[in-house]
Amino acid sequence: MTQQETQYSPEEVQVVGTRGNRGTKRSKNFSVEEDELICEGWLIASKDPIHGANQNRTGFWGKVRAYFETHNKQTTPRTESSLLHRWLTIQTVVNKFCSCYEAIDRRNQSGTTIQDKIASALKMFSGVETKEGKKCSVVSCWNILKEEDKWKAKRIELLQLEKEASAGNKSKKKSAKVSRPREEEGTNNAHDNEATDDGGAAAETGARKRSEGVKKAKANLRFRGAEACKEAIDSMWAKKEVADNEKEKAKNERFMLSHELDKQSLELEKKRAESEDKRAEAELVKQEKEIMLADMTSLNTLQREWLDIMQKDIVARRRGN
Repeated sequence: MTQQETQYSPEEVQVVGTRGNRGTKRSKNFSVEEDELICEGWLIASKDPIHGANQNRTGFWGKVRAYFETHNKQTTPRTESSLLHRWLTIQTVVNKFCSCYEAIDRRNQSGTTIQDKIASALKMFSGVETKEGKKCSVVSCWNILKEEDKWKAKRIELLQLEKEASAGNKSKKKSAKVSRPREEEGTNNAHDNEATDDGGAAAETGARKRSEGVKKAKANLRFRGAEACKEAIDSMWAKKEVADNEKEKAKNERFMLSHELDKQSLELEKKRAESEDKRAEAELVKQEKEIMLADMTSLNTLQREWLDIMQKDIVARRRGN
């Protein structure tokens, strides 16, 4: 992290949404330090050297919360659910800022420093419509995440989710267009009732019903969009778990194969050693036999004495065995 990348104060890079929940007591907003701890905890849990990618959602965010609670100096209590929803806000905002920074970087303007690029990206980012309801220190979180492989992989997942959501919205728009004739049919029925019932009250009721139907259709479209996004996320997690299980299975198979190969290698080494021992024993027996059966008639006294000593040594050794 360079000095140029960290010169912006948190107040300059906070993004605030305009929507909130009425009638519910909300906890204190997340601070810049808490946002940074969430990013750091997410990276640490993602790069767990023991479990790696073989983690379910509960275990993963349990580790994030444990790291957060250990290093957090604030007194506001945070649940795993609040940290998860806060991370969804952070990743959305930081992902948008990444796109702005990459667009500035692709211009490849000569003489511009990293500080200039960040300033231009912030200017572009301020023009992007955001719908998040909480503050997020964009640059500080971006500095933590930008060079991490796990974050780069997460951006690819977000891009895939955006494509799926876009495809889902297109299909919903088509279905909404198909449903328009029903509204026209309702309008025609209302006019028929107006002609037959001879009263303005019936026309008012029909118009009011049509207005409520449009609002309900829009609400249903928004609800289906949220459901499609949730289903896409659940589908991504399910695919990830299946892929992780396959990786773990392949890892175990490789381990068992390696173990079996090591075992076979040890057996071959043992047989080779036994064969060498037998060969050496056969060579020794051959030499001893030549000594024991040697012809002494052509030998002098000293040679006979040496041969006699060797024969006695051979006999003593064999008796001892």
